[in-house]
Amino acid sequence: MNAQLPTDPMTSNCVLPARATRRGALRLGIAALGLSALPARSAQRQFRLDSTTGLILHDVVASPTTFEGRMGVKVELSDATQRRVTSSGVGNQPAFALLPGDFTDGTIQTAIAATVNGRGDKDARGFVGIAFHIPEDRSTYEAVYLRMTNGRLASPKPPAPRIDRAIQYTAHPDFHFDASRRAAPGRYERGADVAPATWTSLRLEIKGKSLRAFVGDAAEPALEVSDLRYGGRGGAIGLWVDDGTTGYFSDLRITPR
Repeated sequence: MNAQLPTDPMTSNCVLPARATRRGALRLGIAALGLSALPARSAQRQFRLDSTTGLILHDVVASPTTFEGRMGVKVELSDATQRRVTSSGVGNQPAFALLPGDFTDGTIQTAIAATVNGRGDKDARGFVGIAFHIPEDRSTYEAVYLRMTNGRLASPKPPAPRIDRAIQYTAHPDFHFDASRRAAPGRYERGADVAPATWTSLRLEIKGKSLRAFVGDAAEPALEVSDLRYGGRGGAIGLWVDDGTTGYFSDLRITPR
């Protein structure tokens, strides 16, 4: 008899419990998330993200949805997590929907969008991105995320310096955006052609300590990082959101190096 996955009462969809082993998550989650069958010579994994089935939810809630004409998964902070972030004023926490499988180096690409949902701080900017190198205890991670209302395509156009802070590298627990600004202003964040409530492509190319992040159809990277905090370490990939944001994800592809 096939194993019965528990149902998430927030979404009425089956999800893997946080205690699931990585092997179990890979075995059950790949089938549940609709991993595309590719030729044996290709190691690429593709997730349609038209269901939350198989995702491991950590401090977030998720549900399938159609947003701006595209099917995907909607991800927000859980009520408890949002209250904690609001009361502490500390964001960049490990809050994500985890995909099955392990990733070290390669390419991650997804369609991504976000709106400010009014549940967070007045300065919420539509924080949405991809976290990676997440260990089983979720105690650390690194991520590239977008601030959608800071994008060059946003209307009204954001003032300086926000317009130059639309894409950000962060690492938990001790290299959040404020730490990186103190250490090297402008090095770990840049401007980007994004806007709220608008789908775009986010592609991360990761090799060892190096990362290049591409937004939309741009031929040149929007952000480059040469000193990833957890480069070379394997771990999970997560659909990441932060304070006061509803994030949307669709058609994610992982190509290991």
